[in-house]
Amino acid sequence: MGIVTTINKLRCDQAPSLDHCSPQSLLNYFENSWELEEILMKSLVGEETFYLNPDPLRNRLIFYLGHTSVFYINKLISVGLIKERINSQYETLFEIGVDPETPTELDAAIQGVNWPDVEEVWQYRDKAREAITAVIQNTCLHLPIDQQHPFWALLMGIEHSRIHFETSSMLLRQLPVDRLKRPQGWNYAPSNGDIPKNQKRAIPGGVVSLGKPKDDLTYGWDSEYGDRQVEVKPFLASQCLVTNEEFLEFVQQDGYNNPDYWNAESWAWKQLYNVQYPKFWLPIPDGYRYRATFDEMDLPLDWPVEVNYYEAIAFCTWKGRETRLMTEAEWNQALLTSEGSHLSTNHNLNLQFISPSPVGMFKPANSTSGLYDLRGNVWEWLADTFNPLPGFQPHPLYKDQSAPFFDSRHQMMLGGSWATNGSMALPSYRNWFRPYFYQHVGFRTVQDLSPV
Repeated sequence: MGIVTTINKLRCDQAPSLDHCSPQSLLNYFENSWELEEILMKSLVGEETFYLNPDPLRNRLIFYLGHTSVFYINKLISVGLIKERINSQYETLFEIGVDPETPTELDAAIQGVNWPDVEEVWQYRDKAREAITAVIQNTCLHLPIDQQHPFWALLMGIEHSRIHFETSSMLLRQLPVDRLKRPQGWNYAPSNGDIPKNQKRAIPGGVVSLGKPKDDLTYGWDSEYGDRQVEVKPFLASQCLVTNEEFLEFVQQDGYNNPDYWNAESWAWKQLYNVQYPKFWLPIPDGYRYRATFDEMDLPLDWPVEVNYYEAIAFCTWKGRETRLMTEAEWNQALLTSEGSHLSTNHNLNLQFISPSPVGMFKPANSTSGLYDLRGNVWEWLADTFNPLPGFQPHPLYKDQSAPFFDSRHQMMLGGSWATNGSMALPSYRNWFRPYFYQHVGFRTVQDLSPV
């Protein structure tokens, strides 16, 4: 199946309703996620590329080739839908990822690992796909699917695969371009240089309810469930995500070399890696170019800048006037203000483009006071660290999916990116990364609204 066909299917491919899905709809949902992930892996040039780790804090690419298929098999075995293992060695080797703080920690975690041949891992994937397909086709489906239903394990595998499509796209972006072959039909968004003035919008206050109801009819990860009521005071937020053009001014004013804009932790990181500009900017004599997933191009000034949390905070400090990032509660309040109770579908999500898009390209339902790109385009860094909602309980099928990361060392981000798909594209999904990690993520600026 070609990438154009797959992407067009995925754009219409919403997270299934747990009370109306059929075996065929589940099979389609599974096949789409599987095909899309394989398109990325088949873009790698040469088997030796699979043994690289483009990000020094991430596993080698061959791990991700095997990881998602093993995840399915292990979860389906745990609920009794698959009776026999396909390859017990692989189902241990590829089971658990890493979340290291340093490259040395990563090296220690995988020391002595004997990675198998790439072709053998592809063969394992084929066998796993056959086994999963048989489960969907031959298991009697009783609706609705709830968290105790055996098919919750199937949905967990599908959504996990869709998460890894996004993380793998970020890893490929860090490879040399000659290690990649861009799939036919991979279309980037336009960049027309029409950059809107990033004005502040007043967002009214209100009481926000955080947490996905237990009886919601879409799949959710354990960190999404719970109930928290938060009173949000009125505030000012930039209508658009911060653009490459806006961030260029920070770079040109030597923002990366002024310790006043960085705290001790972020300054130490910046100094250690000699960071002088955003990761996906490529310096040239008269400015910068831009690294997209497969190609280098002119820096699209009207696209949102993609930085880590440290860089976002440094920019806010440089801006002054108590400029800060949005909180989780404020983001949810802004979403209600911008889109109302009936959420818009007009976003750069689900591979609407295969890149960020110009800020302001997708207008919110309420364009008078609403904010652009609260959902889609790139994720949005928040001021909050990742935390459990009241009533949180880890799901027994995946107890370490989120609980180990409630450690005040992982920063939240919301809204999704162009690569976000499936249930992760729903506004209830709560994402998190270490503050120095990179993903398709940017930010907008916020200020308290001064009382009249």
